[in-house]
Amino acid sequence: MHRRSAERLLLRRIRSTIFSTCFYDKDRREIISRITRRDLLTLINEPVEVGLFPDVEKGEVLVDSRGEGSFQRR
Repeated sequence: MHRRSAERLLLRRIRSTIFSTCFYDKDRREIISRITRRDLLTLINEPVEVGLFPDVEKGEVLVDSRGEGSFQRR
């Protein structure tokens, strides 16, 4: 059985923390960030590499219906 790497588990935890604090705009069908990278570092609260954290800003559209969000693949 395959084990998940510690780095991938941390990345998954970072991403879930970002999405748990987001605002869901039902009218525009967008997911908008309410935290910054600095806030995210304090929420995780363990010693990690800063490079693993995405550069998220307050008010940034992470996911939208047009596929142009910063967390969507292009």
